[in-house]
Amino acid sequence: MNRSSCIRSHVSRGRLVAMAVSLAVMSAAIACDGSDVTAPQSQPSRVTDAVNDFIPTYSGPRGADLDVVSNESSFDGSTFSFAGTMNGAIGTTAIGVYVWGVDRGVGTARFGDIATGVHFDAVVIARPDGTGSVRDFTTNVATPLPGGSVVISGKSLTVRVPAAMLPPQGFSLARYTVAFWPRSGLASNEQIADFSPDNGNAPLTVR
Repeated sequence: MNRSSCIRSHVSRGRLVAMAVSLAVMSAAIACDGSDVTAPQSQPSRVTDAVNDFIPTYSGPRGADLDVVSNESSFDGSTFSFAGTMNGAIGTTAIGVYVWGVDRGVGTARFGDIATGVHFDAVVIARPDGTGSVRDFTTNVATPLPGGSVVISGKSLTVRVPAAMLPPQGFSLARYTVAFWPRSGLASNEQIADFSPDNGNAPLTVR
């Protein structure tokens, strides 16, 4: 190798080392942001669900409006939207309740063997009469949703929640994950009719 080629070789190796150091620094910086690295593995943001797949432990009425067909949760920078489509017109089962569990960073599995992969630290609750609330398990406080937050149209419902009602607990707002389950009441786990995803959380769609 002549002197010129040798110099070029050393320069090339030097650049590669510099690039490697730069990438290592960037990786370390990202790792310091827990909101980006601690969010759990999750399903696609829009989740479809099999028809008539009531979970085995469910003991309530098997109305089609408690059977999930699809759901999607989104965030537009200021408001969360939680949407679900059922297999029948909502309100057919008068005692139906629709719940979205939200993991903001400290979510845990609260259903035992029924759904070990569903993690949440807050819930958004909607009822067929158009009322709803948010319960924060980190403070154990339930807050009614503003009027008009719950919109029901046939088999579908959408709940809009101001970001201030779901403050971060470790994840950034856009990194929250969500699970959806209809129920026939709020007294026991046997009233949970269906899960979507079946045993996990889905990420938000960021709009």
